[in-house]
Amino acid sequence: MTIEDIAKSEEFRSVVEDYRGMCLWSFPEDFMPDNERQIHSLVECLEHYGDLKAYRKAGEIRKWLSQASSRAS
Repeated sequence: MTIEDIAKSEEFRSVVEDYRGMCLWSFPEDFMPDNERQIHSLVECLEHYGDLKAYRKAGEIRKWLSQASSRAS
């Protein structure tokens, strides 16, 4: 899975939508991360402002990012 695959995946996009109000209030309403830096920002917001489920989702996304970066190298 690449960064682009992560950003375009339905699972990732649903996490963004599900936690937009709770965790992503500081971003524009239409914010949809599409690069590695933005995805990392999303993960940090999930961890800092979310509930336990959001924290777990952040962990899943971190695994995806790790896999994407290991494939790129």
